[in-house]
Formats: sequence, structure tokens, C-alpha cells
Amino acid sequence: MKMLGLVLLFWCVSIASASAQNVEEVLKHYMDAWGEHSISKIDSFFADDVIWYDLSSDTTTKGKEKVSKAITDAFMGYVPNMYWVKSGDVFVSGNTVIYEWTYGGTFNGKWGDNDIEGKDFAIKGISTTTINNRGKIISQKDYYDVDSFKRALGIIK
Repeated sequence: MKMLGLVLLFWCVSIASASAQNVEEVLKHYMDAWGEHSISKIDSFFADDVIWYDLSSDTTTKGKEKVSKAITDAFMGYVPNMYWVKSGDVFVSGNTVIYEWTYGGTFNGKWGDNDIEGKDFAIKGISTTTINNRGKIISQKDYYDVDSFKRALGIIK
């Protein structure tokens, strides 16, 4: 009976470890797709019922097509040379990964009523990404310092 208990314990630990590795592996490939600036690859990571929450605008977007367009427009639309890299700790709990990142590039476009050209920026943030058992993102929540972004663009001091 003790042996059965040990086998079950090791099995549970290995399942949890495999799940954590799978979640981190999906995140790695998802971030690689962003690094390639490939909207179709980014889109391929989202489940049909994905939800994206963006703290800076306090908006929630639902559904693969809407999320894919909204998130890529928001982060690549005016920043063709954008980069997004993990820059700190990564925590995995079940099928959710929480990670620190840096996003940056050169902004060329419109922010509100302001036309902005050639403004370099880098901001820090944290995201939580939840992945289903098919390796698709079902929830992403982004939290970042939008005032640092506005300062870099010269909108606020």
C-alpha cells in the first residue's frame, strides 16, 4: 500500500511538472510569434473563446477574431519594430503562467489627438496567460505602466 501511495505521489508530481513545462513551452512559442511579427502565428495560439483584458484601457475583448485583431493592432499597429521579451520572474500555477516582460520599439502613429513620429520607448508589465489542455490561450490579462509610455512619447511630463 505504501508503494502504491509513493507511485501515485510521483505520478501527480510528474503530471504537475509536465503541465507547467507545457504551459511555459506554449508561452515561449507565443512570444516567438510576436518576435517574428507574425499575426497569423499569434492568432494560432488563441482558443475560439479567448478573452483579453487590458488594464490600461480597462477593456475586455472576447472571441478569437476580435482578440487577435485588437491585441495585434494595439501592440504592433504603430510599432513595426516592436519587441516583447520576458524580463523577470515567471510563475506557473496549474495552466496559468504569470510573467514579467518588457515591450518596446519606435512609435510612429497617432495617440489620441497627437501625431507621433520616431519616438523610442520601453515599458514594463506583467501578464497572466491561461492555456487550455489543447495548448490554446483562453485568457490573457495585461497590466503595464501606460504613463511611462506616454512620457516616452512626450504626451505627459
